Amino acid sequence: MKKLTLLLFLLLSIIKVSACKCVYETLPQNYQSANFVGVIKILKVYDENTEQRTYKADIEIEKMYKGTIFKTINVRGLIGNSYSGACEVDVLPNERYLIFLNKYDNISSISSCTPKSKLGNRPTKAEKLWLKNQEKVFTYLDNNKFRFMGLQFTRCYDENQTEYKSDLSKISGFKPKQPFAIYKVKINDRSKIQEITPVTTFGSKDSIIENILKTKMKVSTPTSFWDPNPKEALLFLSYNEENINDPYGEVISCD
Repeated sequence: MKKLTLLLFLLLSIIKVSACKCVYETLPQNYQSANFVGVIKILKVYDENTEQRTYKADIEIEKMYKGTIFKTINVRGLIGNSYSGACEVDVLPNERYLIFLNKYDNISSISSCTPKSKLGNRPTKAEKLWLKNQEKVFTYLDNNKFRFMGLQFTRCYDENQTEYKSDLSKISGFKPKQPFAIYKVKINDRSKIQEITPVTTFGSKDSIIENILKTKMKVSTPTSFWDPNPKEALLFLSYNEENINDPYGEVISCD
């Protein structure tokens, strides 16, 4: 019985150690933290190392929003045989991604935890519009760095949401002048918004949005190296036009 208990303990320990845990950040936080942000296309995969479980991928940079040009990335996993429990990932020739990368020892590497959005193998009209909106966000962040110093972007959510769409996405007559909004908020001990200050707004239904944020939403506790219990944070709201007719998708998301 003792041997069986020990065996189960060891198995559970192995599972716990090998489990992949990713930390998912907001779009602005990913952009601010990355060394490189751009649209890349996978050209070929090769040079598999079975001991280290890595391989290489040559890429083409179709669009660069931040960083410097490079041609090769290291990929965690084996070609066509990735293990999700070890944060490994499959990439294939002709695949395209909007990706946020950081270099370590001057080497760019990706895993399943790397912030990225998979695009179609060929650009579409909808994709071009989506990327154009992302670029507007990136440009605003670059031009307003001083306004965000000492603060971190975090998420908010409707704690009482029972349907697929939050109250933010149910706002009628919403016609934004820009595809995103940013708010500076003060948070109380219950993770509710105590005070809200617009940094930049959608330019449509802004007072309704602020009221919903203050009365319905809870804020995920931001993490800070300098402050273990920050009481101020930034919220990023995005307009997802593609979800207007999607019964399950958020039209306005707080991420």
